[in-house]
Amino acid sequence: MLRHVTRRFGGVTALNDISFEVRRGELLGVIGPNGAGKSTLLSLISGAQRVSEGEILFAGQRLDRLPAHAIARLGIGRAHQIPRPFGRMTVLQNVLIPVHARRNDSRSRGRFTEDAENILRLCGLFDRKDRQASSLALLDLKRLELARALALEPRLLLLDEVAAGLVGQEIEEITRLIASIHERGVTIILVEHVQAVVRALANRVIVLDWGRKIAEGTPEEIARHPDVIAVYLGSEQGEPTASAAPAARPGAAPTGAATTPADSESKSRPSLPSARAASTAAARPSPPPLLDVQHLSVDYGKLRALRSLDFQVGEGEIVAVVGANGAGKTTLTQAISGLVPVSEGRILFAGQEITRLPAHQRARLGIALCHEGRRLFREQTVRENLELGAAYAARGAITSFTERLERVYDLFPVLRERASSQAGRLSGGQQQMVAIGRALMAEPRLLLLDELSLGLAPAVVDQLFAALPRILAWGISVVLIEQHVQRSLAVADRVYVLERGRVVFCGTPDQVRAHPALQQAYLGMATSPASPSDLLPAGEQEQHPVSGG
Repeated sequence: MLRHVTRRFGGVTALNDISFEVRRGELLGVIGPNGAGKSTLLSLISGAQRVSEGEILFAGQRLDRLPAHAIARLGIGRAHQIPRPFGRMTVLQNVLIPVHARRNDSRSRGRFTEDAENILRLCGLFDRKDRQASSLALLDLKRLELARALALEPRLLLLDEVAAGLVGQEIEEITRLIASIHERGVTIILVEHVQAVVRALANRVIVLDWGRKIAEGTPEEIARHPDVIAVYLGSEQGEPTASAAPAARPGAAPTGAATTPADSESKSRPSLPSARAASTAAARPSPPPLLDVQHLSVDYGKLRALRSLDFQVGEGEIVAVVGANGAGKTTLTQAISGLVPVSEGRILFAGQEITRLPAHQRARLGIALCHEGRRLFREQTVRENLELGAAYAARGAITSFTERLERVYDLFPVLRERASSQAGRLSGGQQQMVAIGRALMAEPRLLLLDELSLGLAPAVVDQLFAALPRILAWGISVVLIEQHVQRSLAVADRVYVLERGRVVFCGTPDQVRAHPALQQAYLGMATSPASPSDLLPAGEQEQHPVSGG
């Protein structure tokens, strides 16, 4: 039971006055957009972090004053999103450690081993008990993470996004394992972005946003709750609100609603025209795309973050990329800019293959990335940060440093006023302006904006979005990763919907608004079922090449 629990990190309130109960034998789902406070909630319950206000009770005993090891001995186990086993130890040895930790008696080593082996049988790892943990595939690492938590014989099991990174059959297998654990009488709190898992398992769901509980009910009730839909997709689907708070952060994605480019047998890979040029695109030839990503796959260790993804940006386009947290949006921008290696596929920019080029060479070709979180040099002044961006000006830059600087100052006049101020002393909105300005100082042909409005006030977000048409008028194409879906749809020429590293739908903003794939991608359930004629696979909506605006 949580009673008015609040957790602050300095001036940031991660959880605000949270109260709820978990009934014995229940499986409670906890969902919410990125940054809602879900993992913080589990950290407070498990003792990894301390409560700022309120109290947490378990079986009548207060937990918020106890250290983590004492909480574990009371019967609370936790499985993390990213498994971190002892890689050089065997699977069995990894489970024996918590088995020993929970026992204070003098039972024989054989009894400890028997307990650990029984847990491995439950988790489907018995036949791999003598393998080194580092040799396991991702699904088996997830199983091992669950096995280690179960070795503490928990009465309450905290699961933190254990399905993250899994796909298809793997998700079904981990779902069956969690269901099997629950059937044995273990109470579970499940934090999960994969809504198919939540729908299949949870008796009840609570929704967090900006550290507050905004909804509670069955999975079906939650998927249709207007406040939840507003948090994930904006105030009204199809009606962007200029002053809406930046709340539509990605949450979770279930199975896709449309055929992906990787599923298509077509070798021509046609794509949609710009929304502004849609009426004339068929009547005139179009140039090749500025950016052409072909069958791109990216791996982080054993996790495949992007899967045979096709993606194009035309000259003068704004292309929005939307999808749940963990869908692969940031990975896509990092792969394009050269910050993460490509496992499979090709990336072409202005007709040149850049797949193996280092990031600094891509920057000089005209690709600029404005990172999520801004990543400024906080001790340097605003002007010094902008000067650093100019150091990687594209080859053949046609404007001087002074002209580019004046253009940035005209775009964001407050930066001229604060030019000699340390970047770290600016407001969040002003820092975002510096980050955009720094990218523009390189005079790019392609600007990648990752989470433009994250954490910013609505009035500031309005200013940033108002700058996009001017940036476009300078001949710069834009890839927009944006938490507020309706804002993205309002400015984009085309939209890609990602789900677990794949493109599940691609179309104009109007097509995306009308299609259930968008709501399905975020909430796991469409408002109304799609008919076969509604499904417009990426690359098959209209047979036109990419055209600019």
